[in-house]
Amino acid sequence: MLAAAGLLATACFGKFALGVTQTIEPNPILPGASVKQEVNVEADGLLGTAVKQAMTDAATKGQAQGQSGTKWQISDTSQGATVHLRMSRSVSLTEAQAAVSKTSTGGFDVGTISVRADDWVIARHYTVRVVVSPSAPTTPTGTTTGTDATSQQLAQAILAGITYDYFVSLPGIVTATNGVPSDQSRLVWHLDLTGASERVLTAESIYPDWPRLIVLLVVIVLLAGGVILRSRRSRPTVAQPPTVITPPQV
Repeated sequence: MLAAAGLLATACFGKFALGVTQTIEPNPILPGASVKQEVNVEADGLLGTAVKQAMTDAATKGQAQGQSGTKWQISDTSQGATVHLRMSRSVSLTEAQAAVSKTSTGGFDVGTISVRADDWVIARHYTVRVVVSPSAPTTPTGTTTGTDATSQQLAQAILAGITYDYFVSLPGIVTATNGVPSDQSRLVWHLDLTGASERVLTAESIYPDWPRLIVLLVVIVLLAGGVILRSRRSRPTVAQPPTVITPPQV
């Protein structure tokens, strides 16, 4: 019954894939970091149409109401009935750790991220913790939500057909995580929308600060060169005694 409901849901509402990416980008030389946030959606059918409308309305409403914070930029490369949407923004580490309202993303929970950055002068240690409460996309217009067993099975089949992948990209070498290595040096978590409990995603990395190391090396070379040059200039000059030439005796 559930398999038949899944096939029916896919045929009626289409496929849906959601990907959220959090990328930590350390500031060159200076302390601190920025976070690049992305929400990628690939969908078709009624779900694709509903999600596209929800994300577009969220962006329009945010601009009209003057919502605080960095606005999301939407890129639409949809072709025909296939929807390809990308929402992105780059924010400071402080703003990234503030909760993102679902109304600004079209109903998706991009998670609440917490980043701890320990500065070790020539290296930085990052600890990332993300709490995600997976949520389903907006219900397609024209559909009804029933409470009988068949309707509940159909709803579960729709959710089971939605893929939700959460990516985190950390600088440097990953030392600990409960995620899985993915492409482009990212970590990935495959989230289940049918589950009611929230997920906690964790990762740690050590980033060798090569720009600082290069600057430190240059400073050491310049200081050593200055000390050597100064020591040579301050060295006393020893006067050489005059050379006495004795004439040959006849």
